Amino acid sequence: MSWKKNKQDYYSSKKPIVFGHRGSPTYKTENTIDSFKKALDQKVDGLELDVRTTKDKKVVIFHDSSLLRLAGIKKRIRDLPYNDLKLIKIKNNQRIPLLKEIKPLLSKVKVLNIEIKSDSFYKGFDAVGPVLKFIEENSIEKKCIVSCFNPLVLLKIKLKKPEIILGYLYNKNVPFHSWHNFVWINRVKPDNLHIHFSLLNSWVVSWARKKNLKINSYTINNKKTYSSAKVDGVFTDNIEYIK
Repeated sequence: MSWKKNKQDYYSSKKPIVFGHRGSPTYKTENTIDSFKKALDQKVDGLELDVRTTKDKKVVIFHDSSLLRLAGIKKRIRDLPYNDLKLIKIKNNQRIPLLKEIKPLLSKVKVLNIEIKSDSFYKGFDAVGPVLKFIEENSIEKKCIVSCFNPLVLLKIKLKKPEIILGYLYNKNVPFHSWHNFVWINRVKPDNLHIHFSLLNSWVVSWARKKNLKINSYTINNKKTYSSAKVDGVFTDNIEYIK
């Protein structure tokens, strides 16, 4: 059984569209404004970014729960207010941007994918309201995908704003993903399936097509895999090798 999907005009019938995964991290520090600008310079179709909330509920663009990998600091994003966080330098002397700082680039991109990070079934909900407000204030409902590994976060968005385009993220290594994952998909009724390329097979593709789901695969970093993937979009760290 399929369900009604939100319209998405940015896909191509000729080849998968390309999302800059956290911008262009091969050249610039991931999830920074410089990284997103570089991706646009490389003629990417879409930008993908990750968001989390700080202690004082500001929405920042950052992938990890901790600052350890990019700043060498054993502190979590959610434990720091933004006024402290903005002073911390991450890799290559960069800083962590707020979600709203991407606004000047919105007119230059065909589609934006905002991934709400969720470290457990109980995390990620704080970002929902601010993310929806950002989308509405910038009138990007028709060119913005909101994705998450947590189906409950997606379900909350679906109930609040059914017109928001949803990407259901799937990876078998995520703790709360298991055999019942497709049951969750039927409950959430997303527009897209975002799946790791190693899990793509004929059964998954056939199942998604029957559901009329767009398939976006991550993270594809070579031309051969890109050319052979039977998907609608790919997330890549190496834009120049794909485009």
